[in-house]
Amino acid sequence: MRVYIIVLTTLLCWISCHEEKVAKPRPHQYPKINFPIKNLSTLNPEGCPFSISIPDYAHIIKKQEVHDQKVIHPCWIDIKMPTFGATIHCSYYPIDQTNTYEALVEDAFTLASKHNVKASFREEYAIETIEGSKGLLFKIDGPVATPYQFYLSDENEHFFRGSLYFDQKIQLDSMAPIISYIQGDINEMVGSIRWK
Repeated sequence: MRVYIIVLTTLLCWISCHEEKVAKPRPHQYPKINFPIKNLSTLNPEGCPFSISIPDYAHIIKKQEVHDQKVIHPCWIDIKMPTFGATIHCSYYPIDQTNTYEALVEDAFTLASKHNVKASFREEYAIETIEGSKGLLFKIDGPVATPYQFYLSDENEHFFRGSLYFDQKIQLDSMAPIISYIQGDINEMVGSIRWK
């Protein structure tokens, strides 16, 4: 019996002296992304009273329908970015008595505000182009469908609005570098819009 106690005590001492490996949390990492080189091409969508510069990895598709209804104006376009699975949905309105500048701006704010339920934060940045067009860029943080929205107008004749959407539900932490990259392209696109 005494031998068992000595063996058991020795075994317990040996086990308690054994060094355990403590798990360390791994640092945050993003998947490797090969960003395309930024070359901009100026396009004049057919029949539209504006030109816009878009990156070479993107292309424009003219919308025919939205939610199974014919588009309001023939210059509603999608700027597709298949490299990132993203689309900038763009709509153009001529300013007139039906679509007043004030009503269009209010509509842009209403559409941006719809994301306030899920948004953790919203920033607004004033835009002004060399030609004097003005607008706002809405940066919306949190688990929202569209992290960027913007509008640009000469306040007399032309009003252009856009929203960035991704083709699938995004995880903000892993998409942060892509969203940041696309934000730079959106800034350049908005600044390149010229009215005819």
